[in-house]
This record gives sequence, structure tokens and C-alpha cells, in this order.
Amino acid sequence: MTFVDQWRTWHAEREAAVSAPGGDLTLTGTHWLVGRTQIDGIPGTWWADGTDVRVSGAAGLLVGGVPTAEGLLRPDQRLMVGDVELKIIRRGADLGVRTYDPHAPAVRRFAGIDAFAPDPAWVVTAEFTPADADQTLRTEHSHSDRLVDYPVVGTFTFTVDGQHAELIALYTGHEGEAHVTFRDATSGRESYGAARFLLLPLPAAAGPVPLDFNRVTLPPCAFSDAFICPLPPPGNMLPFAVRAGEKAVLDQPAD
Repeated sequence: MTFVDQWRTWHAEREAAVSAPGGDLTLTGTHWLVGRTQIDGIPGTWWADGTDVRVSGAAGLLVGGVPTAEGLLRPDQRLMVGDVELKIIRRGADLGVRTYDPHAPAVRRFAGIDAFAPDPAWVVTAEFTPADADQTLRTEHSHSDRLVDYPVVGTFTFTVDGQHAELIALYTGHEGEAHVTFRDATSGRESYGAARFLLLPLPAAAGPVPLDFNRVTLPPCAFSDAFICPLPPPGNMLPFAVRAGEKAVLDQPAD
């Protein structure tokens, strides 16, 4: 399979994933549990109980396929109310419940993900430098005033057309993953303005690493305003244009 064929397969899988049940387009709400909380359209009263979530009066709630009107819920359990999937999330000390509706209007509007044409020239070699074990970076988020201290996993340094660049990578909750959030000269012009993501396996040690910018993705907040996404740290504002990877969500033409 050629480089372009591999990219087209990856791109098609991305489009299928974001529109599938539980995909980014289906997120209709993020409900932070501040005291006893009612969630629009979802039965029951929900509240934080230590590191888990407790619910009562939730007629119609299925936990792992078992009717459960009340009890203690964990983030790893599958929760359903009709067709709507619920996911418990933890961000620092805060707990929330997300609602994913496969019939969300965003799914009906979806016409694909616009992307730059795949180009092997955008597979660049970077030098990875691991961060100190206790290094963190306070990070702002889209659609929120939340500030979160994420662990820094390291930096990637490289050059593009003679221009030096250094990108800080964070750990945002996925084991073995380096998460790079960045903007570049296309942001807000040719690509989504808030940020784009480059997610890659966390290198085991310092040394050269390929960065494939053709696999740059839109953040979840490009698909639903109910997401909060980490914004780029100041050093991750690239002065040049990265014309590679995903650009924008495409909608069906209005009737």
C-alpha cells in the first residue's frame, strides 16, 4: 500500500469514528457534578462520591446492560439510557457526566473532514528530549475557564525549511501517548483556529523520532462545543504554515 493509500485509509477511519455512536460528533453535553445534579433529558440525581459517581432515581438507566436505578458508578462502566450513552469523566479533582446521542444534529449535518493533501515531505524527523519526572504545565482550555496542570512528557525539536521549531508534549490521560497541541500560520485561516492535535506514541528514550504531520487531527471541540480541549502552550505557536493533516469539519449544504 502506498503512502497516499495508507493516509486515505486512516482518513476514512477518522471520518467513520467521529460520526459513529460514542464519536465526537455525538457529544451533546458535559455535566460537571457540583452538588446533587440533574441532567437534562436523563433520569435521576447525580453527585460525586469520592472518586466515583452516585446516582438515585435513574429509572431506565442500564449499567453494563443491567437496569440500575441507583448505586455507585465507575468511569469504566458502560452506561446507557435508551440510545444515549453516558460516560463519567474525571478532570483533576472534578467529576462529570457526558451524554452521547447518536441522533445528535451534528451527526446529521456531517459531510466529512476537510484535510490537506497527504505529502511525505510533512513527515519530519524531530529530536525528542524527555522532561523531568515532576514537570507540569498549566494549560487553558477551549469553551471553558478551566486551568489544568498537565504533566510534560518532553519536547520535540525540528526544522522546516530552515526554521527551528520546538513543540512541548503533554500527558493528557492516555497511557503511552505524547499529546502535542499546536497552532501554526494556517490556524484560523486555512484550518481550525483554536488548535490542532498531533498524537503519537511516547518515545521510550531521547533521540530522533518521526513526526507525521499528515496525521494531525482536529481536536474534539471542533466537532462539539460540549468538549473542552487543551489550548496550545505559548511555545507551541509555529510561525510557519503546516499544510498537512485535518483542516475543518464539513457540513451538508443547508436546505
